[in-house]
Order: sequence, then C-alpha cells, then structure tokens
Amino acid sequence: MPEQLISKKELLLKCDITYGQLYRWKRKNLIPDEWFIRKSTYTGQESFLPKDKVLKRIKDIQKYKNEYSLDELAQMFAEEGEAAENNVISDETLMNQWSRYFMNEVGEVLLNEYPKEKAVYVGTILNDVLTKSIISMDELQDLKDFLLQSSENNKHAVLYICRKLGITFYLLVEQQANIRLDKSVKVLDTIQAEKLFMEEA
Repeated sequence: MPEQLISKKELLLKCDITYGQLYRWKRKNLIPDEWFIRKSTYTGQESFLPKDKVLKRIKDIQKYKNEYSLDELAQMFAEEGEAAENNVISDETLMNQWSRYFMNEVGEVLLNEYPKEKAVYVGTILNDVLTKSIISMDELQDLKDFLLQSSENNKHAVLYICRKLGITFYLLVEQQANIRLDKSVKVLDTIQAEKLFMEEA
C-alpha cells in the first residue's frame, strides 16, 4: 500500500506552523529533504510529504524545541534513524527462517521472478502465514499476488486476513490506521510486519 501523503499546504494548516518555520527545519535537516515530494496537481506543481512521518516529526520538534537546540534535535533524529535501520533483519537471515517446504513450493519462484528485496518481503509474510495453517495453498497464492501488487515492502504495515461468506480477502494498512469491518467479517489473523522484519530493541 503506497505511503499516505499530505500536501505542504495541509501540513501548515494542520500543525499551525508557518512556511518559514517549515523551511527552517528543513535547512537544519530536522525534516529530511527527501521527504519533500513534488507532484503535478490541477493547480500546478505542489509539494507533498509522507503524512505519518512528518506529523510525528513536527510533534516531536514542537515538544522538545524549548529543551534542545535545533542542531541537537537534528542529531537526535539522525541517531534514531540509524538505530531503526540497524534493527532491520537481513534478507539472508529472513530466508534462513523459511521452511524447506515453503522454499521449494513458493520461495524459489519468488526469488527467481522478482527483485530480491520484494521476494524476501513477500516470502517472509507468506512463510509466516503458511506455518500457522490459516489458509489453503490456493488462498496463499492469492495472498502472494495481493502482496506483490500492494505491499511496497512496508515493514511497518499490518496485514489483516479476513473471511466473509466463505471468501477470504486481505487488507494491508499502516500501523496507526483505524479500520471498521462489517460484523459478518471474521478476522482470521492479524500480522504486524514489524515483528517479522525488525529485531526487538
């Protein structure tokens, strides 16, 4: 699922900050330059940012700006990013956790047909589902197709495996997302990608 974006205009209104504040934080690298994404809209070119990341970052800046200098905050955020990156489990370790049956039936095909990062991401989730015996092999193939099309390798997503009237379907959402399901929908399992791909701190 693509990362949800917020326009720069919406961000300024939502956080009650000025254009000048936002770009001062950008110059100080409190808000990384790569978070600013230029897109064409009906009014022309507009800047968008990853919604969850930037809202959390601005909340943290506003919370700590009276305790630390902007340079100190920039250093803190940089160290947090490095720590999070270091907690990611390597592709090789993840593949070693796949069952032999899964590797033979599904894993090898994924690795041969798709980029390694995508194959390992999808394969690790599928292997987890398979070991729990939640769904059939046919349904696992459907889940594979769904993840290949929708996942964007998001290691902070939550996968809902649901069934309604005998039909299995899947939802992939951000961790903080609130979802409402019809009472007739049974949630077979909820898989937090973070628990599969990140070392516990």
